[in-house]
Amino acid sequence: MRNTSSRSAMVLILTLVFFAGLIYHTVNLVMHAEEWASQPTNAHLSDHNGLAFAGKILDRNGVALAETVDQKRVYHTDEEIRRACVHIVGDDSTNISTAVQTVYRSELTDYSFVFGLGMPDSLKKGKDITLTIDSELQKAGLEALGYAKGAILFYNYKTGEILCMVSTPAYDPMNVPDDIETNPYYEGAYLNRTLSAAYPPGSTFKLVTSAAAMNEIPDFRTRTFDCTGSVHIGDDDITCFEVNGTVNYQTALCVSCNAFFAQLATEVGAKKMTSYAERMGFNSSVTLDGVTTAKSVYDMSDASVSELAWSGVGQSTVLETPINMAMISAAIANGGTPVKPYFIKSIGGSQKNSASLGRKMMSRDTADTLRDMMDYTVKNNYRLYGRFLNHDVCAKTGTAEIGDGNAHAWVTGFCQNEDYPLAFAVVVENGNSGINVAIPAAEYVLDRAAALYHQQ
Repeated sequence: MRNTSSRSAMVLILTLVFFAGLIYHTVNLVMHAEEWASQPTNAHLSDHNGLAFAGKILDRNGVALAETVDQKRVYHTDEEIRRACVHIVGDDSTNISTAVQTVYRSELTDYSFVFGLGMPDSLKKGKDITLTIDSELQKAGLEALGYAKGAILFYNYKTGEILCMVSTPAYDPMNVPDDIETNPYYEGAYLNRTLSAAYPPGSTFKLVTSAAAMNEIPDFRTRTFDCTGSVHIGDDDITCFEVNGTVNYQTALCVSCNAFFAQLATEVGAKKMTSYAERMGFNSSVTLDGVTTAKSVYDMSDASVSELAWSGVGQSTVLETPINMAMISAAIANGGTPVKPYFIKSIGGSQKNSASLGRKMMSRDTADTLRDMMDYTVKNNYRLYGRFLNHDVCAKTGTAEIGDGNAHAWVTGFCQNEDYPLAFAVVVENGNSGINVAIPAAEYVLDRAAALYHQQ
């Protein structure tokens, strides 16, 4: 009798487990069938890797960047715009992991549990996706970078909308090069450098060092320093590009005095420097529209005194992503707190994003001081070289040494013009000069933005 009861209990348990598993997998099938059907491994379900019935991808002005015609995926008629948008739109494959056609493939395909991918047009949900980017600004960004590798990101620091996000090298999604996997020119062509690449930031990091110093060093705003072209810290000489003479916090940023900021970093100390860097987005990723970015890195836990000094000028092991650099400038423009960036405006006609604040990076007083320092730098340095003459811009350049080869050229900042309130970050790999290479690229996009906004 006891054996019979035990067997009955076991049968009952197995039956319950079976039905629980059946219910679980049925619910999972219904909920996720759309995603499974649109995976590239299930390309046999339709032509063009599941995109034969996909919705349109539109820019902020309703310009079609990708659409399906006769079950074939086609892209914008202008090759430059196709190349400029490939890293945000994607191609027929899923090689660009951060692209809309990869991340939002299931939303685009209009998969139906009943009809599969062959749902009648009259019943389709109409899941077109509208982006925040402007295809004309994308084209300007591509032209600004030319044949160089690099990244350009501009976003509205009041609304969070990304208007320009260009990564190079780029390629034409309608004519993917046969040698894209082997030609050195296309190395990293599937990587969206604005989101997924991190570079030594060079002197743009002096904004972070300044924020830490003004809060941790009582006489930061009143002290002066006599720059002789270098300063010996630890076991190394921290060198400047030239002898800068007597500088204070404002003129030191203007002439980008390495010696001044290296001493600030060592005085603040590794622990406090790390704390301020992390407040400003380092050692963590940014998540936007289903995409998780690369991390900006500041790690001085095992650093020597000289390495800590070099970190204060954006060298040593410091790495920065263009998206986070743009957010730091946006925080300065917004009184200390950035608006979160995004690139998806709506899906299927339903608004997906709106302006929302990110994590506070600094106090309003700190932000206002940094704004004044960047404004002073533009007016008393960059404009002497004929840069930013047509725009009310606060900015900081960087020339990031990388050992062998030319340095990376950086500029970050924001435009104070109410018609186009844009925060930006530009990095040109091996560009060698922030002033001579990165600023002209930023200006090129700003000129086009000004023309477009003034037409509205």
